[in-house]
Amino acid sequence: MWQTVGKKEKESQTMNQIQANIRVLSDDEIVRIHNTSMRILSEIGLHVPNEIVCGMAQKLGAKVDGETVRIPAEALEPILALARAGDHAFAASGQTVRKISGNVSTQIFVFDEQTGTRRQGTMQDVRDGIALIEGLPNIARSNAVVVPSDVPMPDLLSFREIYKHARKDGGTYILSDRSAPYILQMAQVMGRTVSYLLDTVSPLGFTRESLEIALRFAAAGMPLDMTPLVMAGSTAPVTLAGALAQQNAEVLGSLFIIYAMTGKIAKYVGSAHSNDLMHSMMCSFGSPNQALFGIATAQMAAFYGLTSGSNSGLTDALYPDFQAGFEKSFSAVCSVLAGSDAIGGQGIVGADQGFSFAQLVLDDAWLDAFNYTLQGFTVDEDTLGFETIEEVGIGGNFLSEWHTVEYMRSSWWKHDLFPRQTFQDGEPIQTARQRAQERAQAIIAENRTDEPVIDGAQCAMLDKIVQDALDHLDA
Repeated sequence: MWQTVGKKEKESQTMNQIQANIRVLSDDEIVRIHNTSMRILSEIGLHVPNEIVCGMAQKLGAKVDGETVRIPAEALEPILALARAGDHAFAASGQTVRKISGNVSTQIFVFDEQTGTRRQGTMQDVRDGIALIEGLPNIARSNAVVVPSDVPMPDLLSFREIYKHARKDGGTYILSDRSAPYILQMAQVMGRTVSYLLDTVSPLGFTRESLEIALRFAAAGMPLDMTPLVMAGSTAPVTLAGALAQQNAEVLGSLFIIYAMTGKIAKYVGSAHSNDLMHSMMCSFGSPNQALFGIATAQMAAFYGLTSGSNSGLTDALYPDFQAGFEKSFSAVCSVLAGSDAIGGQGIVGADQGFSFAQLVLDDAWLDAFNYTLQGFTVDEDTLGFETIEEVGIGGNFLSEWHTVEYMRSSWWKHDLFPRQTFQDGEPIQTARQRAQERAQAIIAENRTDEPVIDGAQCAMLDKIVQDALDHLDA
């Protein structure tokens, strides 16, 4: 006996995206982490070596003692109330999981696929990265893939290269207060927003220069971002609970300091890692703890009514191999299903050990598959296909049916890096890494150009800004 489904019920059975609610923390545990973080901020405080920023924090109710800023609950809670009042929260249950895109985190080294070694990055690598990202639909921003070692003021010159030749918006890490004002001038010429990443130096501090740059960007009306990176066992307690409590304190403290400077609520981004304490003291990008940190970070962000990101989707593998694929996908799936809408930088091999062009191509591919899966599928009268099943009948074949023609492309994910092959005797078998290497070279060759994508007047203004900066550097 079948059940008749009314129109309203029919619509409710149409699922366009995956719904998920992965949790590792109970409600009580979230509150305990929050309370511990508040104690850290109010009793221990943050090192804020900038008199102007300390004054701004004091106006919001912080207790300032020299360069130590302690933030009592009564000063922080009004800001958290503003966050919770916004439309940012990932609901406690039944929430639609959002599609994600990848971004590049600028590296120092480039991994050479041919030799299996790494070298320092160059401006040519930045240019090749722009060309490659142009052809990768799931890499949203044309960020510099490396800090070019062969030019002065590498952050400034990378911005110029991106503005001149990238169709996607992008940038790189701003490395010094010397280059910051010129980067802001470039952004003004281009009419673009450029943000500054105000990172803590764990445990519980900021650098003098980073605060000076942040003030400069805040004065220009540009946003400030954060991503505290605590490392369990070295710059934070070795236990996951302790590392999360300190990470959360640094996030909340950054939220407070950024609000003091800009009057705006920043995105909740936490980048906690475990350390390989028993072997190398290297922080780990790919251990199962990254999945746990990712889930917990999403839960803590939702508690404060904020969107979240975490350092998931990464690997400890120094080579694009099975380890890399497993570690990346495992932590990314866990984090995103818990509510994160941003993952770690793509194209990286190891724990910030270098950039790989082939790895970025592979990352674009797995993101494509990941987002295809997140779309889910639709259940309605047409997709159920009863009439087609009835027409084909027992023992028939669906290949020639119009229903198959109509839906076969939308019901199948296809990507040239992951072909569905049969074994052919005598034919060499190519690995996904080899296909990615070839694909990277082909995309770069196709998109590489010396022709700017902006007009000549803007190019001239960018060139003048760079020349002024270099003249000032020489002086």
